Amino acid sequence: MEKRKEMRIRKRMLSSLEEKPAIVIDISQSGIKISMSRPPKSQNVDIKLQIGGKVINLKGDIRWITRMVSNQASNNIGIAIREAPPEYYEMLTVSD
Repeated sequence: MEKRKEMRIRKRMLSSLEEKPAIVIDISQSGIKISMSRPPKSQNVDIKLQIGGKVINLKGDIRWITRMVSNQASNNIGIAIREAPPEYYEMLTVSD
């Protein structure tokens, strides 16, 4: 499994993956880790991040899925970012 070269920022925020609710676990310039109840069926996905009243749209490719067993079943999903607007990268530099 490929590791991200950039530093991961642990940041929880609301998001959606293929229009289904999800929670961001950590982010970097090249990837994002999301948790959600059911993983999407497609490997190419659309992600929406809600940041301070703004919505940022990303496109990515699923690299791995890990099923987490707890009180509520969830899946951690590793996604490589394929397309992101400049606002996404600006948000990362402000978070550092």
